[in-house]
Amino acid sequence: MAIVPPALFSPPLPLRFEWDEANQLQHFYFLPEPLHDRLLALTHTANFALAIGAAEWIAARFQGFGLPTEARAFLDAAWADLVPGWHCLRYYPPDDDWRGPVNGPMAMAMAILLEAMQGREDNPELADRAVWMDNLARHVIEPLQPYDQWFEATVSRLLAHHSWAVEGRPVPGLFDDDFPQGGPVPPEALMPDLPYDPGQAQPLLERHVNRQRRDGNPFVLDDQEWQ
Repeated sequence: MAIVPPALFSPPLPLRFEWDEANQLQHFYFLPEPLHDRLLALTHTANFALAIGAAEWIAARFQGFGLPTEARAFLDAAWADLVPGWHCLRYYPPDDDWRGPVNGPMAMAMAILLEAMQGREDNPELADRAVWMDNLARHVIEPLQPYDQWFEATVSRLLAHHSWAVEGRPVPGLFDDDFPQGGPVPPEALMPDLPYDPGQAQPLLERHVNRQRRDGNPFVLDDQEWQ
C-alpha cells in the first residue's frame, strides 16, 4: 500500500495554479499560525515524516506529466535519514533542468526536504518544514479534498503516537552532540487506512530502507559511502 492511493490523479487534471519561477517562495514560505502551533506538538521525526508524505502527494499530482525519475527515487530514499547506518544522498536538482510548473514545484519540494535533513543536525524546529510542504502541496494539488482528508487523518495519528507529550521530550545536555529528534516513524504511519502499531516503527522503517537499497536506489547510502 502507498501513502497516496494509486491512480488517484489519473487522468491528471490540467495545471491551473500559478508558478512564478522568479518568486517561488511566495507559494509556500509562510507559517499559518493554527497549523504551525499544532505541528509544534509533534516530534521532529514526525514532522520530517509528514513533510515526506506531503511531498509524495506533490509527486503523485505530477506523475502524469513526465516527472523525472530522480524525484521518485529521492522521496523513497529520504526515509534513510531516519535509520542509523543509512543516509539519503544530498541531491540538488540542476536549476536549468528543473523549471516550469511540474519540475519547478517538485524541485522545491525536494529542496524543502533537503533543508529539513540539514536542519535535523542543527536542531531547528522541523514543524516549519512540514508547514512549508503542506503550503506547497495545497498550492499545486487538484482536487484538494483527498489530500485534505489524508493530511487531517495523518496528523491526528501522529499526534496520538508521535507527539512530544506521548513520547516525552528529553532535555539535551549542555555538551551533547545530538539533539532529541523523537522515536522512529515509518511510511506506514502515514497510511491512515492501514492499522499501525508504533511498537513496530523501527523494523518497518528498516524494512523500507533495506528494500530501497536492495532495489538499487542510488540515493540510499551506507555509512562508508556517506563519508
